[in-house]
Amino acid sequence: MIDLKATARSSSLMRPATAESALINPKAQLSAGPVADASRSMPARGFSQVDSFEPVIISRRQPLAMPGMEGAADMLGAPAAYAPRGLPPQLQDLAPAPVTFAPRGLPPELQNLAPAKAPAQAKEPAPEASNSGVPSANDKRPAGDKRSAAQIVDDTPALKNLGRQKDIKFEQLCKQTGIDPKLDLKDPKQNADGVYRLAKVLEFIDSAKASTGDDRSKKVQNGKGDGNIEGITKDGDARHGTEAGMVKDFAEKGYSFLGEHQLPTTKDTHVKADGSNKDNFQWAAGEAGKALWFLPGVSNVLTGIGNSEGGFKGVLEGAAKGYVNTLKGAAEGVIGSITKGRANPAGMIFGGVMGALGNTEAAPQPVKDIANMF
Repeated sequence: MIDLKATARSSSLMRPATAESALINPKAQLSAGPVADASRSMPARGFSQVDSFEPVIISRRQPLAMPGMEGAADMLGAPAAYAPRGLPPQLQDLAPAPVTFAPRGLPPELQNLAPAKAPAQAKEPAPEASNSGVPSANDKRPAGDKRSAAQIVDDTPALKNLGRQKDIKFEQLCKQTGIDPKLDLKDPKQNADGVYRLAKVLEFIDSAKASTGDDRSKKVQNGKGDGNIEGITKDGDARHGTEAGMVKDFAEKGYSFLGEHQLPTTKDTHVKADGSNKDNFQWAAGEAGKALWFLPGVSNVLTGIGNSEGGFKGVLEGAAKGYVNTLKGAAEGVIGSITKGRANPAGMIFGGVMGALGNTEAAPQPVKDIANMF
């Protein structure tokens, strides 16, 4: 038979005292009172006294590290979380170390999926500035231009119509542009790029402005010349200040001569403002018009003949233009005298003469300024 009293005594011997149970059961520790206080001097094995009872402050900005959530802090933009304060030394090595990610906030499992930065592209060199159409010794036919030398000649009236007078200096032109002077320009063996360079030079000269910088509206239309290199005398001489004179200068000096896109100034009285030549009759009429500047009607007619295109038709047109200019000036003078209170025959005649004189092309500029004051 089982002795119940002996069993009760043995179970009472196995029941822990109040102080011992407080070390095992935290609830018992809280209710043990003075006995529990004595247990502070007996911490659990492996824990310090402070670590056992000091509360851990959890910051909202530093979340706790939990299994499977190592990347959660980084996804929120915060540094990697460490184990809470109070972790025993045996477990300190298990705390996750901070990880530097390529893109911020990307978890370690997805780092390899982050797109790589595109390599910096090398900047393309800026295109060279245009030289405003001035021909160069390095000019070649543009890409896609497969024209032969003969086709280039036919497409360029200034080259097709170019003479072989002595001052044109054709062989020197060929040397400057790379053309074989022993071959005809249209020969299949001719240097097509050289012919292209010569064509470009002639077109540049043919479309130049007047020596004053004004447009030569009768010679140049829409930036293209009339295809006729003018300025050669009957003796084959190229007058300075003309298109032919520019061709001669290029043959002698090369591309360095081609700068300003206008005809050079000249004192040659046989050269008109537009760069063309005056024949002897035109020259004589123009010089007479300059000498008779004090006779407005006569001077303007003679000057108009001198500046005409030449030929019988040109002479008539120039004379008519000079006469009309005289009448226009006289009419303006008469109207001016009336508006200024000189509406009498003498005043009107005087105003008409002053108006015509102020509109006389050959008159000196100071004389024109004085005449226009009346």
